[in-house]
Amino acid sequence: MQESSVNYIYRQLYNDLKDDILAYKYESHEKLPSKRAMAQHANISVNSVKAAYEQLLEEGYIYTQERKGYYIEPLEQLIVKPQTQIQLEDYYREAAPQYQYSFSHMSTNIENFPMETWLKLQKQVFRQFTSRLSSIPEFKGPMELRQTIAKLVSYKRGIHCHPEQIIIGSGTNVLLKQLLDVMEEDSKIAVENPGYSRFRDLLNRSQKVTIPVSLDNKGISIKALKALNPNLVIVTPSHQFPMGTIMPISRRIDLLNWMTQTNGYIVEDDYDSEFKYNTDNIPSLYSFDKSGRVIYLGTFSKTLMPGLRLSYMILPTSLVKRFETTNHNVIPDFSMLNALTLYMLIKDGHYERYIKKMHHIYEEKRIKLIRALKKEFKDKITIKDTKAGLHFIVEVKTNYSYTEIESRAHEHQVELYTINRFTVEPVGETTATKTLIIGFANIDLTTMSKAVSTLKAILIK
Repeated sequence: MQESSVNYIYRQLYNDLKDDILAYKYESHEKLPSKRAMAQHANISVNSVKAAYEQLLEEGYIYTQERKGYYIEPLEQLIVKPQTQIQLEDYYREAAPQYQYSFSHMSTNIENFPMETWLKLQKQVFRQFTSRLSSIPEFKGPMELRQTIAKLVSYKRGIHCHPEQIIIGSGTNVLLKQLLDVMEEDSKIAVENPGYSRFRDLLNRSQKVTIPVSLDNKGISIKALKALNPNLVIVTPSHQFPMGTIMPISRRIDLLNWMTQTNGYIVEDDYDSEFKYNTDNIPSLYSFDKSGRVIYLGTFSKTLMPGLRLSYMILPTSLVKRFETTNHNVIPDFSMLNALTLYMLIKDGHYERYIKKMHHIYEEKRIKLIRALKKEFKDKITIKDTKAGLHFIVEVKTNYSYTEIESRAHEHQVELYTINRFTVEPVGETTATKTLIIGFANIDLTTMSKAVSTLKAILIK
């Protein structure tokens, strides 16, 4: 008899006996038939009976007495309150919608991702880092990757830091949560409004005092910050999310000076600074900081893909020891295999070549999408293009409300987000124009015209 057949017979006897025991068909301490007697009764081998009995013994359904046999373990009736029986089918979320066209700001295009190179490097990681892959990673991430990131941000973002200041995480949300654990319990944290809603939700769950701060034409309002006096402020100076404002040097200096005077900290979320069109990249806020008040957040979600789940945080030297003391027992939740593969991708120059390629692809999509929108909507649309990142803002003259726009987009199988996703309070529905966030990373050039005409059908009566 094949092993699978033997296993099946033993499992069948085990399941039958377990069901009978749980149905209280046996009395407590009742003796089970001997292995030989049960084998004859069930017409199976003694080995199959032994395997079934041993599994029941291991799980505590039966007990044994030396030279006497197997007995039923006394079991109390399991208390089940009918009202606690939740019908899970009522809670199942609908499957993720399948979109025909996506104007999502969250997506990246991975059609050109160097998959063969990535897999080749993964094999090298398996060969070269066997012991590292079979151990719990260092909580700050592999030193090789941190050293490589230190070099990368030095020439790309003007940031000069030691690898010990860098912490690797599975996402900026995870890193921000670890940072919050370092902050004082009564810290007041300011966020941009409109701004990144996932950060705002995380802060609300952390029970820290979260203060939404309005924007002006230079970014987050310094006047409002001074009136609110937070301990920490989270900003997106290189490409404000979602409005796209690039914070000028005058506002950056004002922000740094104010935080230095108040001994506060600034979190610089540099989520998509790699993509700047027509001009050079804007230097990071961190690169201007001379007082150690800026905490830098970077991610590979936009440059590579969100599914990679690799981001990093650069701490000022004043926070390194405090962070290490608070988080030294944390087990990292990022993939060590992905982290070391990314290290090799950057080290060997593949990352930089890929970024240059995607920069040209995204720039072409951005230009053609803006042209298509202007042609289709004419004077009904105003495009606020800051020539940076993977999205821009549009204002559309429409009679539909924000709620109706979201509903109509769903009906037309179009992924589309309005400004209401990013504001603390919903924007008034009486405005003559509606503000939309238009992402272009996943728009196919061959279907762009159709996507834009569908968008018009959603927005214009």
